[in-house]
Amino acid sequence: MRKKTVIAIFILIVLGIIAVVGIASQKQQVSEKNASKVIRIGYQASSSLTVLEKAKGFLEEEFAKDGIKVEYKLFLAGPPMNEALASGEIDIANMGPLPAISAKSSGIDVKAIARSYSDDFYYGLLIRPDSSITSVQDLKGKKVGVQVGSGAHFFFMLLLKQNGLSEKDLNVVSMPTSDQKSALETGNVDAVVTWQPFVAAIELDKVGKILADSNHVIRTAGVYLMRDEFGKDNPDLVKKFLKVHEQTVQYLKNNPEESVKLMSVESKIAEGPLKQSLKTIDWDLNFTDADVNTLIQVKDLMKEDKKLKNDFDVNTLIDKSYLQ
Repeated sequence: MRKKTVIAIFILIVLGIIAVVGIASQKQQVSEKNASKVIRIGYQASSSLTVLEKAKGFLEEEFAKDGIKVEYKLFLAGPPMNEALASGEIDIANMGPLPAISAKSSGIDVKAIARSYSDDFYYGLLIRPDSSITSVQDLKGKKVGVQVGSGAHFFFMLLLKQNGLSEKDLNVVSMPTSDQKSALETGNVDAVVTWQPFVAAIELDKVGKILADSNHVIRTAGVYLMRDEFGKDNPDLVKKFLKVHEQTVQYLKNNPEESVKLMSVESKIAEGPLKQSLKTIDWDLNFTDADVNTLIQVKDLMKEDKKLKNDFDVNTLIDKSYLQ
């Protein structure tokens, strides 16, 4: 009996050691797997919440728990973000509705996993303060600078349509936001079309005045566009990413002055335009029916203008599973 007891105890000890070693091995494997992982975020200087998120290191703090690295890549507009998503250079991008529709139409395997912002006054058409232009119809034959392929471009297309014009009636020049202010000031263009906070920057510096904004033209809704493969492989990371969005929103609400200062330093955009542009933004992640209609409007207008490469159902672009 004594021998049997000793043998039984010995077996239990061996099994215990095996179990401990097995758990340690599993933890090491998970750690090694996560250590090789990185979540890469595409953003613009105007992506205010992402800029604040980066400045505070909220994503790094959240993903450090799992040994996952965070990388940010700055872009001037949505179209080059689409190229980066297509090549696997980034995993998630904060962008406007037109480049999101363009990405899906181009056959890039992406999903809109949440709304990144909504703002009825996000886009603006600006002219010089001393301009003789008094209406949208007066733009006929004029030179207008806009980042082609951006959400502002879609707003402009829709604005022209509502006023009985098309891009064929104007001289439209593709121009990044960084060049628009000086181009308007020097008279290289008669008007510019851009988005916040660049609208506010041009207006506050008295370089331009707003002739028309997106209010009553289109409801603006940005999206977090994600490589679908990344989401399928890393659903928990995506959920954590969205959780950090909400954490950042709460920080912005509780610390508005400090947040604006941090955004200004990180984005190199003056505090005044940032503060003004933040007044009308809704940061809720959930898609509303109006947001979906905006995406449908974008797709339909692109199709009408023969700029949609492949037609699709907008509902196949949106994936609410990560929010749920």
